[in-house]
Amino acid sequence: MKQQDKIVPLRTSYTIDEEAAVWLVRLDNGNLSKQDKNDLKAWLAIDKRHQLALQAMADTWDDMDEMLNIVNSEDSSEKLSLLPILTPILKPLAVAASVSFIAVFMWLNSPEQVQRYSYSTAIGQQLDTRFIDGSVIHLNTNSHVEAEFTAGKRIIKLIKGEALFDVAHDPQRPFIVYAGNRLVQAVGTKFVVQIDSENIEVTVTEGKVKLSQVNTGTSLDNIRALDSKMINKGDVFIAKGEQAVAEQNHAPKLVHLQDSYIQRELSWLDGKLVFENENLADIVEEINRYSDINILLKDEELSRLKISGRFDLDDSRALIEAIELAFNLTSQQVDSNSVLLTKK
Repeated sequence: MKQQDKIVPLRTSYTIDEEAAVWLVRLDNGNLSKQDKNDLKAWLAIDKRHQLALQAMADTWDDMDEMLNIVNSEDSSEKLSLLPILTPILKPLAVAASVSFIAVFMWLNSPEQVQRYSYSTAIGQQLDTRFIDGSVIHLNTNSHVEAEFTAGKRIIKLIKGEALFDVAHDPQRPFIVYAGNRLVQAVGTKFVVQIDSENIEVTVTEGKVKLSQVNTGTSLDNIRALDSKMINKGDVFIAKGEQAVAEQNHAPKLVHLQDSYIQRELSWLDGKLVFENENLADIVEEINRYSDINILLKDEELSRLKISGRFDLDDSRALIEAIELAFNLTSQQVDSNSVLLTKK
């Protein structure tokens, strides 16, 4: 499930060059903390393009210093244009690098450094990636997240789907997942967040998180400004081995889970789906999340059929055949994207 051709990361050359420009500014300032240095090492190790982008930026840095000296010179004309100075510096660079070079000036004028990321997967695809702080995200099928890291907060917006977050410990920068109208906050822990219709499901496998409610459509700027240490009425704390299901504008329902159930819930990380005495209707609904072939059931009696089994997600056709053989069913092709299961 995790071969390179099944990954759809939205990491463009522009995104990488923009990050490289920010790192170059921080390096030039010469005040990197130990944590900053570890973050830089992690960023360089993620993708070989990162080191190339940083080197390309560094190669132009001396030229930029010379340009700024000309701009600040008392002998310079008040009507001095930056374009003739920028042209020989930007000309040898690729278009993406040129845009990122300009982004350095945008960042210098920005009140707060913001690092942004975007990742998504299509149906049947999964993605693992590591952020520069060391946190890891495992993105499940048909999912989309956007991330915004600042000096004070790490904010992830889960737009759709499901993701497991393995959070690097950093008490000074809370890790907040924004999904629907809920915020899930952690410092150093591991948890899963899933958007299912209007429900938000949070499962904690390590540590503890705080689940809060916000107004639907709250902007990231407003979330960034929230006091993360404040505990509000209605906040729910979810510990290891617990799951909370929050319906729209309803108090979350908190349950304790057995280890075996959590393992089944996370089997998708290994490209598997594991069921134990569950209704066929629920199993089909889950399988349909991972396949572009939609499985249909003919009658209610089939829906209530109890099933246990372990299925591979690599091949939807093989998965349908396994269900047929195990439970004496037959399949009928309804159209190019739908299969109907009936009793033999």
